[in-house]
Order: sequence, then structure tokens, then C-alpha cells
Amino acid sequence: MPQTHRAGSAPAFETPLPSWLGLNADRRGFDGPTGPPSLTVSGAATLLTRAGLSWSALGESAVVTFAFRGYPVTLPEDVSGFLPFTRVQMEATLLALQAWSDVANITFVRQDDGGGYSNHATMLFGAYSSGADGAAAFAALPGSTASSSVAGDVWINGSLSYNAAPTVGGYGHLALVHEIGHAIGLLHPGDYDADPGVQITYREHADYYEDSNQYTVMSYFSEVATGAQFGAGRYVSAPMLDDIAAAQRLYGANYETRSGDTVYGFNSTADRPWFSAVAGGQAPVFAVWDGGGTDTLDFSGYAFAQVIDLRQGG
Repeated sequence: MPQTHRAGSAPAFETPLPSWLGLNADRRGFDGPTGPPSLTVSGAATLLTRAGLSWSALGESAVVTFAFRGYPVTLPEDVSGFLPFTRVQMEATLLALQAWSDVANITFVRQDDGGGYSNHATMLFGAYSSGADGAAAFAALPGSTASSSVAGDVWINGSLSYNAAPTVGGYGHLALVHEIGHAIGLLHPGDYDADPGVQITYREHADYYEDSNQYTVMSYFSEVATGAQFGAGRYVSAPMLDDIAAAQRLYGANYETRSGDTVYGFNSTADRPWFSAVAGGQAPVFAVWDGGGTDTLDFSGYAFAQVIDLRQGG
């Protein structure tokens, strides 16, 4: 039976570390600044994909069908109160799926039997109102492509406000990106899960330095554990550096994504909301995968001094 992995409720922030403790790619793979050792980007990608499961042979492209459940044929035993996805949840899911297919050669094809719903697809999305020991969401790793199989299925707790109306930059959107990561073959950076009665912390459970949301959406630990500061209540909305490398290890890199000249930040032409900066708004948090062209990081709309580090993997 495919393994199921869960996302806990929105994490509490641990004590921040100094911002200089973040590692660029050229400094990774040695001893971490504090605590556990550092891994290279490729080392982290290998660890995230250690299950050896995907929807294709390693490094080859995949086409996967998905749908929003119309009714609970295979409702998990430990949850109750089936809830079909709302239009808002559907739109958030489509964005999250696009975020993964932007960086890797995995194509998601929607199935619709009418009204936006279907139970006939490899990856099925549904919500529940209670159970799963309070987990915010859970998903199964790749396996059988049959719609009757739980492999690749994603469930969210629709009774939680951030899941009821996921927004870019919010925890509900991060939960979708995280669970889709599981559904395409990525694991948590460490062998931990949202088990009842277990308190998981970076200092006790991180096996390597970069196990935080600064480097991967698959981590349970906030970016402050590794010296970053996204801002209160701000979460990543798309795959980060190590996630991109992991997805590309499984399915190959998507060089068709933004293959022309692209602007990121202010005046963004990237056509993804997480790449846009808005004067007076929260600073964007993103990792860029770009297929080619001459690209621009535009932070000209900020009125205060900027430090822009162009070393890879920052």
C-alpha cells in the first residue's frame, strides 16, 4: 500500500538564528553553521527522493491525470465528513500543480465528468471535516495509476480556515504544494511525520542543516531555523531550491518554462503570483527556475537599500 504522509497544523516559529547562517550553493556540503551537517543541493535532492517512487522511470517525463472528487468512494478510514473542493480550493490547487510542472517535466491533465468533479483519475483531491488526528492534510506517494488506488491522492482538512480558502503566501497554499510534492514522489527531509502527541522540532529532528522552508517546502521547520525571515504569517508558495532539484531528478528539467526574457519582482512578466513584488506589500519569497533568455530581478520599487546576492543557491 502506498505510504501516506501528513502535514501538521501551521508550525510555530522557533528562535531565529542570525541571517548570515543561510548557505549559498558554493558553501553547502560542509559542516553546517550550527547543529547538523550541511548537504549539497544534489545531496538534498537525493534525500528528498529516497523513496524511489515516481510516475515514470527516474529522470523521465510523466503525464498524470488528476481530478477533484465528486463523492468519497475511497474515503480514508481515519477521517469523516467528506467535503468536495470549492472553486477557491480548485483554483489554489491548479496553481500548486502548475508550480511543480513549471520546474520539472511532469504534466497534469485534469479529468472532469461534469461540474468540475470526477472520481476517475490517478491523483484525486478531496477534503474532510474531521479526523486524521488533527492533521492539516495528507497524501500518498506514487504507485498504481488506477483511480481506485490511493496512490497520489491528496486530502486536506477543510474545516481549517487556511485550507478553506488557500491564498498565495498563506499556510493553506503551502500545504497543497507540500502534499502534491508527496504525491509526485518527494518525502520529508527527515524521517518524521505529524503523528499525534509528537512534538517535532528542528533542533531535535533535523538530520541536516538545510531542513527548513528556506530550502524546501517538504520541511516541517520554518525558515527561521536556518537564518531566514519571510515575515509573520508568510509562507512559501512554490517549490524552493532543493524541491526543484528533487523534482528534476525524478522527471527531468522543464526548459520550456519562461524560456524567453523574464522579469521577476516589480513589473514581473513571470505570470505567477509568487514572483511579483508590490509596493507596500509583503516581500515576495521564491526560488527561480528559468528555461532561458536574459532575465531581470527588479527590486526597484523598494524605497530602502537592498543587498542582492547573485550567487547560485542563495
